[in-house]
Amino acid sequence: MTVGRIVGAHGIRGAIRIVPLTDYPERFFGMDKLCVERPGCPSRVLDVEGVHPHDAKGQLLVTVSGVTDRDAALALSGCLVTVSPEERVELPEGEYWIDSLIGLDVVDGAGGGLLGRIEDVMSTGGNDVYQMRTPSGEVKMIPAIGQVVRGIDLARGVMTITVIEGLLD
Repeated sequence: MTVGRIVGAHGIRGAIRIVPLTDYPERFFGMDKLCVERPGCPSRVLDVEGVHPHDAKGQLLVTVSGVTDRDAALALSGCLVTVSPEERVELPEGEYWIDSLIGLDVVDGAGGGLLGRIEDVMSTGGNDVYQMRTPSGEVKMIPAIGQVVRGIDLARGVMTITVIEGLLD
């Protein structure tokens, strides 16, 4: 899961500038290591020495061992900072990570029949919309509202919905 992007260097001593790409940027202040990835290259794990806010730009200034000059810091520009699923921030009850929802079976709360499987989640501003593919291959949109989504059981891999009029037409 991507939580930040390295966008450059700060100063001459190897500090890197990171733009947080997470709803929980405070997570960086407790990180001992950064997993840094660039497409097509092996990931690197860097030991964090210090993290400081760079409020004027909405960025973080991070020092890591082994990166001691501006050139070494600039070489990391464009890399993504990632965390494993185990390192995610625990969400409040009733909130889910998008990738936890992908692949859930969708069942009808009235009869328990399989309606399809979640393929994507779209954020629309007001509420998310789940893209579901039916067993026949059709794509249907399921609004993430309480009137429709009645339950999510990640352990069982099931989302239970109420099929309201017009939902699957």
